[in-house]
Amino acid sequence: MSYRPPVAEERTTEDRTTEDRTTEERRARADALRRRLGLLLAPIAFVALLVAPLGLDPPAHRLAAIVALAVILWVSEAIPLAATALLAPSLAVVMGVATAQDALAPIASPLIFLFLGGFMIARGLQTQGMDRRAALWLLSRDFIGGRPGRVLIALAVAGFIGSMWISNTATAAMLLPVALGLVAAIDAFVPGDQDRLHESVRRYGSGMVLALAYACSLGGMATPIGTAPNVIALDLLDRQAGIHLDFFEWMSFALPVALTCLIGLLLWIRVRYPAPIERIEGLTAAVEEQQRELGPLSRGETRSLLVFALAVIGWLAPSIIGLALGGEHPTTLWARAGLNEGIVAVLAASLLFIIPSGKGDGEPVLPWSEAIRIDWGTLYLLGGGLALGKLMFDTGLAAALADGALTLAGPIADSPLGLLALATLLMTYLTEIASNTATTSMMVPVLLAIATKLGIDPLPMILCVTLAASNAFMLPVSTPPNAIVYGSGHIRLGEMLRTGFALDLLGFFVILACGALLLPLLGLG
Repeated sequence: MSYRPPVAEERTTEDRTTEDRTTEERRARADALRRRLGLLLAPIAFVALLVAPLGLDPPAHRLAAIVALAVILWVSEAIPLAATALLAPSLAVVMGVATAQDALAPIASPLIFLFLGGFMIARGLQTQGMDRRAALWLLSRDFIGGRPGRVLIALAVAGFIGSMWISNTATAAMLLPVALGLVAAIDAFVPGDQDRLHESVRRYGSGMVLALAYACSLGGMATPIGTAPNVIALDLLDRQAGIHLDFFEWMSFALPVALTCLIGLLLWIRVRYPAPIERIEGLTAAVEEQQRELGPLSRGETRSLLVFALAVIGWLAPSIIGLALGGEHPTTLWARAGLNEGIVAVLAASLLFIIPSGKGDGEPVLPWSEAIRIDWGTLYLLGGGLALGKLMFDTGLAAALADGALTLAGPIADSPLGLLALATLLMTYLTEIASNTATTSMMVPVLLAIATKLGIDPLPMILCVTLAASNAFMLPVSTPPNAIVYGSGHIRLGEMLRTGFALDLLGFFVILACGALLLPLLGLG
């Protein structure tokens, strides 16, 4: 273990603590100012649009004012995002835009239950400790061999795989302590006492936590349950365009895109944040010690893993049966109707409340006391976003906004590829400053209306824009994983800005290229 003079170390720690406290205070003041401005501007915009001569039908006119109110509240986070999502359709009912039944029906969409069941399955895995065991298992593989560069890759891959099935927020929160522990272990094993070596460890640690956050966001792209924007896009495509994508069809496009972005991310991190040393003896042993502390695989972990596997099989079964038997075979038709993704998720989650954990305490794999701790706010945000999107179509507001957007786009709108590029780039940078769920709720209905007006296939544009909603890497507020790792104090804002800007551009070009080239090959566009 390296040695540094205690006084210098104390001074460095104190300076770092002061710097972190100052940064935190500045961020808190900026957040408070943004919320106050939101509370001021939202009602002003609402009233101004209500009295302005917009030339819209009365329901669309009133909904435009509600949408402006919701957007400002979402961007400013003046009130919780989920509260805004429920406020908007409620105001629509009070103001006569729609009936309560029509306005609130999307909150009971099967895709909401897909997310609900997915959250509960993830909670079951977490409650039994299967999530951390899986991460440590990956980090202890022989191919890592005590090499810090490979440790970073393994951790990013663990975050990517985990966030395909579990909330990217939960995955980042689960793996961050593992990452910080590994950085501390590497710092302890670095030979010599030169400050230069330990600064290189600090920089390497910044790269590790950045790679973790970004990989969690990328993993969320790959499956329909990976992140909330995916659910919004699937619901609107089904309801408004009559296009239904099953679990396998989504993954056939999104997984290659996400993997390509992950490879680009790891290459970029390797260049910008190199490992401080090629190989460290004893690093693998440190990870294996954490594994030993967990003990053998428990019955609860095994059973939660089996339920998770059963859910994945149910989600993929309709596509597999269709490929094996043909699209019109009676079994295929039953699978498509009966094995709806939301129903599969709820059935699998229900098993967690039935199957005992095996701990001898009479508790199931997922006790209700744990189940109620899932992210209900995200479900409300999803439901409200779906409701607002439906209202925008039903009132004609989406079509009116599409006309305005096409006028502003000018010659770009004449080219489907140009329109695809513009929409993807716009989404990439809008989600840097606003919730990706809220932004998707606003953008997708408008883009669907634009595609309908131009008579082009909406699927490539909607898929690319939805994936771009997860391509937000520059700011701590852009995504929860960014905020989690920034809060650790191991990453500076300037580092996140510079690295995130480059990866935003990389993601944009990957998504655009895949949308233009891959979708036609898959028969999806």
